[in-house]
Formats: sequence, structure tokens, C-alpha cells
Amino acid sequence: MNGCYNTIKYTGLLCNLLYMLLGIGVMSGAGLGLQIAEPNTPEHTYFVKSLVLGGAICLIVMFGCYGMVANLLCVNLIFTIFILIALAAEYLQLHHYHSPSLRSSGGAWQQLELAWHGLDREPELMHQYEASQHCCGYNGADDYKRLHLLVPASCYQATGNATAPQIYPSGCLETLNRSQRYIQHRDKLYMWVIVGLEIFILLQTMTLSVLLFRLRQRQRIARRQVPPGVRREPRSNHVSASRAHLLHDA
Repeated sequence: MNGCYNTIKYTGLLCNLLYMLLGIGVMSGAGLGLQIAEPNTPEHTYFVKSLVLGGAICLIVMFGCYGMVANLLCVNLIFTIFILIALAAEYLQLHHYHSPSLRSSGGAWQQLELAWHGLDREPELMHQYEASQHCCGYNGADDYKRLHLLVPASCYQATGNATAPQIYPSGCLETLNRSQRYIQHRDKLYMWVIVGLEIFILLQTMTLSVLLFRLRQRQRIARRQVPPGVRREPRSNHVSASRAHLLHDA
């Protein structure tokens, strides 16, 4: 049982280390997002919650590692409760909280709106946006034709064959929507990885607590089997020491 306990213990420490790295990753991403998010917006609230979540993960991991290293049953049980609470909160966040949509969060979508509607005044803003996002027009190159404008150079892909330039097939709104969906999918996948790791750590901690409880029971039974007045350590046993002294004198 000792070998099984030590195996689960050290495996749990490694999983908690990975769990802490994921928590640090959540905090880093939320910190970067807060720098570009506008206050009092759903996007800003989302990053604040992620920052709190990352900090809570780091605190939980430190508490759990202490319980594993010190072999404390009560601390392991409290750590199990913390994991259950974090698991429930993240599960609810995945199913009941949606990351801010493109239009509600503003930001990049508002920049695209301003750049396109201000095309007649500051066309270079739209051209810079197209060059950076590899897109053309608001919904496509046909937008320029409807406005009786020439398709700008920013709409053409940079190819080695200069005689046959190609226009970017996607409009900037579609490109921005696709980028937003990719970010949402990536964030959700990251959260599911954290949830899966938490479930694995939860099973490990429960198994570790059961094994630790059985080891404590075995130790108590072993102590009860020792006759009263006789110590377990031979060196401190007065009777054994007296017999050894008599044999030595003989």
C-alpha cells in the first residue's frame, strides 16, 4: 500500500504543477486582455473573472501540494472540497456564460465600422486595416464597385507573379468574425482542458485520502498490538537494554 500511495502522491504533485501552469496561463491571458478591453463592458468583466479564476487556481494548488507533502488527511479533504467548488464554477461558466460577442464587445468591430464609413474622408485607415487583416472591403471587393471606386492595392495579395495579382476573397467583416470564432473556440478548449485536469486531480486526491486513512488505521492497530509498558523502539526498551547489559557482563 505504501508503494501505491507514494506513486499516486508524486503523480498528484506533477498534475498540480501542470494545473498551476494552466492557472498562470489564464492570469497572463486575462492581464493582456484587460489592457485592451474597455471598462464596464462584458469583455472587461470576462477578463476580470478569468484573472480571479487563475489566482484561485494557484492558491488551491499551493494548499493541495502542502497537504500531499505533509501527508495531512484533513488538508487533503479540504483540498478535495476546493477542487469540487472550482470544478462546479468552471462547468457553470462553460455552459451558462458566453464570451462577449463581436458587436457587443466593440473594439475591433468598431474600428472596422469607423474605417469603412470614413472611407471618403480617410481612405488610408481602411487600407491599413485591409493590409493588416488580409481582407478586402467591408463584405468583399464588390463593395468598392458599388461605390464606383477602384479596388485599392491593399486588397491584392502579395504574390511572386506581379502580372496576375489576386484579390483577397474575404471581406474584413467575415475575417473579423472568423478570428473572433477562433478565439472563442480556443478559450473554450483551454477551459475544458482545465476542467479535465481538475477531474483527474479530484480522483487522485480522493484515492490518496482513502489510502492515507487506511495507513493511519494500520498504524493505530499496530500500536494497540504492542503490550502496555513496552515501547516499540528496541533501543528505548528498558527490558531489552537490561538483558543486553546482563549478557555483556556474563
